[in-house]
Order: sequence, then structure tokens, then C-alpha cells
Amino acid sequence: MAPVEMELKSEKKKLKKKRFKMPTTASLLMLMILFSSILTYIVPAGEFERVFDEATKRTLVVAGTFTQVDQSPIGFWKILSSIFEGIVHASEIIAFVFVVGGVFGVVIKSGAINAALGKLIKKLSGRENILIILVMSAFAAGGASFGMAEETLPFVALLVATCLALGYDRIVAVSLVCIGVYAGYSAGPINPFNVGIAHGISELPLFSGIGLRTVLMFGGLIIAIHHTLRYAKKVKDNPQKSLVANIKYDKVREEFNVDYELTRKHKVILIVILLTLIGLVFGVLKYGWYLSEISALFMLMGIVVGLIHFDADFNEFTEEFLKGAREMTTAALLIGFSRAILVVLENGKIMDTIVYALSLPLQSLNSILAAWGMYFTQGIINFILPSSTGQAVVVMPIMASLSDIIGVTRQVAVQAYQAGDGYWNMITPTHPVLMASLGIAGIPFSKWFKFAVPLVLKWTIWVMVILAIGVITNWGPF
Repeated sequence: MAPVEMELKSEKKKLKKKRFKMPTTASLLMLMILFSSILTYIVPAGEFERVFDEATKRTLVVAGTFTQVDQSPIGFWKILSSIFEGIVHASEIIAFVFVVGGVFGVVIKSGAINAALGKLIKKLSGRENILIILVMSAFAAGGASFGMAEETLPFVALLVATCLALGYDRIVAVSLVCIGVYAGYSAGPINPFNVGIAHGISELPLFSGIGLRTVLMFGGLIIAIHHTLRYAKKVKDNPQKSLVANIKYDKVREEFNVDYELTRKHKVILIVILLTLIGLVFGVLKYGWYLSEISALFMLMGIVVGLIHFDADFNEFTEEFLKGAREMTTAALLIGFSRAILVVLENGKIMDTIVYALSLPLQSLNSILAAWGMYFTQGIINFILPSSTGQAVVVMPIMASLSDIIGVTRQVAVQAYQAGDGYWNMITPTHPVLMASLGIAGIPFSKWFKFAVPLVLKWTIWVMVILAIGVITNWGPF
């Protein structure tokens, strides 16, 4: 009887494991859509008045104008259609993901980047930490200066191959890209998409307060690099300690040959890629390019690279382009799912209510606690409104007015918004850049969450120190 009892116990354990299985990223997002729909029956509907501001060319929230409106609960049919609406609302970034996926499918097929990285890996053999530091710093510079975010997606698949070749895992690869860029984006002294817009709305001089903001940025980058290096070393020393060690991946997608010969054709292709990246930076900074223009630039690069590699065989180029685009399907759908949550909250008219309710407790706190409260409030808002521009338009008119009342400078309020928006993106399942990166790398959100939460906590302590300094020094100009 003992063997039978042992077998029954083993079966019970298996059933328990199945019962407590963590939801996949797609499942988690769908559950959040459902939860958001339920909230539209519970949370009172409300709206702020909005006006079009000629100076910033944006529709802004008018502080102090919140009023309750008729409830607009989201029914079963609207829940189902929210996914479609989410995909439509996120169509720009989804289109960008498909185009870039197709282009980089062609680039990867050429072998030029693999050959170049293989050579770099050989040169840095035994000094892989230097590679991690350089890559993360480069992405941070892009995030801090011209608000680089969606533009990083093409590099995810490339760095997955690189990190696997170095003995790391896919989480390290996404960390190099996402955490690297958001270490800069979240405190970027001249980031036009968060601090630039927030300064305009708050009527502060554009990109003022650059000194303390730069200190915050460099401190955040050092924390991010240290966090990534520690995890990378642990994985390299013992691959079983990887958070994705038990996940089976398609081995074909993991191939990376460090012995590729760097041919003359490869060098020409690398020059084309370099010129494209230079053009990207120039276009974003000089002409304000966004997804449409950047997609056109990448398409041009893909066509040139394809013609060079395939000896002007356009059929082969299009086949590889479609193959690369197909691999982005999961990432594209996850972006649509994440945007569907916002669609539900907006259609249910409870997003403004949530923002208003979160702002009320701040009015009774002292200055430092209020600044910290602004930061945490912004982090929570980030879960329902992951767009930096969208948050600035909705939140900053309220926070700017609130800061005047509670004795916190508007510069501190802007920084609380910027840090809460940026750093918390790394644990926000509604953030399209993160979800697209995880989709490309094939990492479940639950696994990434375990990696990212300790980092966000470290970042939070650092932000709180900087905000306290800002309050004490009356960081301004006002």
C-alpha cells in the first residue's frame, strides 16, 4: 500500500502545482481588462474639464474642476470589443513593431551584426562586465537625451542572441535594453517626452533644474548596472539560477556563432546600420521624428541591406522581411492587450476619478512626505496610464496646482512625476515598450517581475533621497 500512497501524494503535489501556476503575460493582461471593467461598476465616474492650450498645442486638464458624471459601466460586449479597440489605439506602435521586426529579420539574416558581435565578444572575453556597462550606458544616454523608448525594440532580439552567447540569459538581454534606456529616460535632464512637456504645462523654464536631475540620472544608472551585473554573474556561474531556466525555447532562435568571419560585405552593411542610427538621432533631435519617420528610415536600411546581402534578389528580401515580421505577432498583440486596459478605464469614465482620488491625501502631508506621496501616486497612476505624454497632460496640471498649495516647488512635482512615470515602467504590465520587449524575448511577465521589483525598490529609495534634497533646498526656480 505504501507505494500506492506515495504515488497518490505525488499526484496531489502535481495537481497543486498546476493549480497555483502563474498566469502568462497574455492571461495577466486579460484578467486586468476584466478587473478594470468590474471597477467601472464600483468606482464613481467623473471627469475634469479640459482646455486646449495654444502654447503647448495640447489639451490640458483644468485643476479643481473634477465633477461626478453618470456611470458608464463596461458590459460584457464592450469588454470583448476593448481588445479590438486597444489594438486600434496602439496601431502606431504595433505597426512600428512589425516594420522593425521585418527589417531586423533581414539584418540578422545578413550575419553582419552576428559577425561584429562575435568579434567584440572575443575581444572582451573574460571582461563581459565592460560590455554590459557600455551597452546600458549607451541606451541610458538615448533615453535621457531624445526620449528613446520604442526605438529600442529592434535591439532586443539582437541582444538576446548576444547574451546567450556570453553565457547569460534572456532577462539580462532585456535588462540591457529596457532598464538601460529607462535609467536615462526616468531622470533625463533634456528628455522632451516627459520633463519637457511637464515643464511646459507647469510653466517652468524648459529643462530647468538640470543639475539635481543629472545627479538622479547617474545614480539611477549606477544602481541599474549594479543590479544587472549581480544577476548576470549569478546566471553565468550557475545557469540553473536563471529565472527562465525551466522555460523551453526554440533553439533555432538562440543560435549565435562567434566564429563568423567579418567579410567586406558585412562591413558595408555595418556602415549602413551605423549611418541609419546617426540619421535616427539627428532626425529625432532636429526634426522631431516619431514612429512613422523612424519606420521609413528603418525600411530604407532594410532594403539597402537586403539588396547588398541577397545580391539584389528582391524576392529573398521580402521573404526574410515577412519572416521577421511574423515573429513580432505575439509582441504586437500584447501591446494591444495592454492598451485595452486604458480603453476600458477611459470608456468607463473612471480614469479621472482614480487620478483625483489619489491626489487628495497629499494635501494633508508635510512637504517631504507630500513629495514622496506625489512619486508613489504617480507610480500607481502609471499602471493605468502608461504613456508619458498622456500622464503629463492629465496629472501635471493637478500636481502643479497642488504643489503651490502644500509648499512643494513645481520642480519637485515635475521630478516626482518623471521618476514615477519612468522607473515604475519596469514593473507595469500595461507599458507597451516593456511588454513588447518581453514578448520579443519570450519572457513571462511574472519572471521579469521577480527580477525588476528589487531594482525598482532601490530606485525608489534613491528617488526619495533626491526629492527630499529638492524640498530642503527649495529646488526651483519655483
